[in-house]
Amino acid sequence: MTTHDAPRTRRIPGPAVAAMIAGGAIVAFWAPSLAATAYAERPASDYLANPAAGWAFLWEAAVASRNPRLGTADAAWQQASQAWAGAPAVASDVSLRAIPDDWTVPVPTGGTGPLPARRTVQVDDELNWVVTGRVNGGPPQVIGLLDYRTGRVAWDIRPVAGRAR
Repeated sequence: MTTHDAPRTRRIPGPAVAAMIAGGAIVAFWAPSLAATAYAERPASDYLANPAAGWAFLWEAAVASRNPRLGTADAAWQQASQAWAGAPAVASDVSLRAIPDDWTVPVPTGGTGPLPARRTVQVDDELNWVVTGRVNGGPPQVIGLLDYRTGRVAWDIRPVAGRAR
């Protein structure tokens, strides 16, 4: 090596740079959809097939996160354990979820269903704490929703119908 020889640097070819930029743009475009699927009660494919829904979720989460009444799982659990403290429905857990505009409440085999007219829920805000528990000692199931922002009960399984079939 002579004193005039400089170390060689490798340049990435133009098409590779373009491919990396395009790939990064695609990932960035769908990133909110991927995040939304972690909180979604609707099928993940709804967010993945429609990136605008993922961005809408991100916007809703940002707006709702400004001084929410139930901003932590501990606050939500405290509210749920008071609201569903005794028969027929007793709370056992809460989880933050994105609830679609019209959500059909799942009822497990052997669970107790809500009255038929109350099986489909329409919430004011997308983010809600899903409260699970037992109805009359049955299997764990959804027994209520708490609005993330206001802290109010958005849906309650009570009054209950008969056992699900």
